[in-house]
Amino acid sequence: MVGTNAQDIVHLGIETTGKAGSVALMRGGEVVESLNLPPGRRTASSLAPQLEQLLERCRQQKISIGLVSIADGPGSFTGLRIGVTTAKTLGYALRLPLVAVDSLAAIAATVFHDHPRSQSLCVALDAYRGQVFTGTFHRHELVPKLDELPVAWTAHPASVEVLSFEQWNQRLDRLPDNVDVAGDAKPLGSRESSRLARTCDAIGVGLLGIRSYHAGVLTQPMDLVPRYLKPSAAEEKAVQQR
Repeated sequence: MVGTNAQDIVHLGIETTGKAGSVALMRGGEVVESLNLPPGRRTASSLAPQLEQLLERCRQQKISIGLVSIADGPGSFTGLRIGVTTAKTLGYALRLPLVAVDSLAAIAATVFHDHPRSQSLCVALDAYRGQVFTGTFHRHELVPKLDELPVAWTAHPASVEVLSFEQWNQRLDRLPDNVDVAGDAKPLGSRESSRLARTCDAIGVGLLGIRSYHAGVLTQPMDLVPRYLKPSAAEEKAVQQR
């Protein structure tokens, strides 16, 4: 199996789907170093310097990276393209295995990492134009131990979807109290004050990435594409004008 030594492999997690991206260097399921991209700066200008900082540290310490994992969406259209292109380039140029994971699942994995008591979590992100990206996750299903990984485990859970704000608000009203919330403030409404904070979403990318690697589910660089889950504003406008 590809992931026989997954606990020992050093891997790079990249997340660029939100307002500010992040990168993380991990060994198995442990965080070696993580960096959030500077807020207020475009991902296109800030991602490369942060990656170079991590890679230079690896060179100095003679650490070899054996895997790249990337959040492939849903999320920001521009951020997704930048992150996916970067991961494809690294995977192809350095001949590294490449893994793609869902961005909302990565947020959930980060929250589970940062909040050990949380067992069930609903993530909600503002998808703009009156829509919300959302998904509900359970710790034992999303981040089981590597040696307990179910055959049907996936880094792209079926619970992730895009809803109108009306549909989302109805779901939020029915959300059980024992399900924690995380994500953007706007869609969480009255539950915004109880949302769980998270440190670095690239950590969640790495946690899911190493499980996907262990399961032998890899992506060829040329096959990697962003998962938008919804058309862009320009595409929606074009449809309306037909």
